[in-house]
Amino acid sequence: MTSTNQNTIRTPRVRLRSATQRQNTPSALARRTQALETRRTILGNTIRELEADLRQQRGALDAKTIEVDQARIRRDDEGDRYERLREERDNLRYTLLTNFNNSILGMEYKELKRQWFEYVQNEDEDTDINYFNNLKPRFDHVSALFDELMETGLAPISAEKEVARETYRLASEHHYNLYQQQRYIIGVVRNLERKLKIALIHDRLLNQARGKRQRKSKKKGQKGQKH
Repeated sequence: MTSTNQNTIRTPRVRLRSATQRQNTPSALARRTQALETRRTILGNTIRELEADLRQQRGALDAKTIEVDQARIRRDDEGDRYERLREERDNLRYTLLTNFNNSILGMEYKELKRQWFEYVQNEDEDTDINYFNNLKPRFDHVSALFDELMETGLAPISAEKEVARETYRLASEHHYNLYQQQRYIIGVVRNLERKLKIALIHDRLLNQARGKRQRKSKKKGQKGQKH
């Protein structure tokens, strides 16, 4: 009687997928193609958003550039106006001074001024105190008249010059602020241009990869065809 061998070698069972399961399971190529198309879609949306933002920022830059140019022109005009008034004030002051010096009061003022400086320089020496007491009040009076004449004559143009200087200062600040805003927008535009350039390069590479996959897919399909 033959005994049964207890050390029977068992063959591993292989589970085979049904035809329906194989059809529903995407191949590696299909998965890669789908992932590639998803990346292209996302990148395409990104490119459209970057292009829209870039158009908007370029429009803002054009508008800001116009503002900067207008502000610069106004600043320069106000600067020229201030310099013109300053020159006119200097010329008027010279005219008033010349007329005063040529007047009787002006000649008296020059003489009193000469005597006063002479007295000050010699004050350590023996000087007549009465001479000083008589000279000083008259010199102070004529000096006050001279100061009043100059102040009154220059007051209108001096006030106008101060207004022009303040207007020029405000115009300069306005131009500077707009210029800083312009520089900021320029930075934004350059950053968007850089991002768009990179995105377009990636898009071109993805399109090339998609084309290669399509050519490979067609070649595989041709191998299975019968003539």
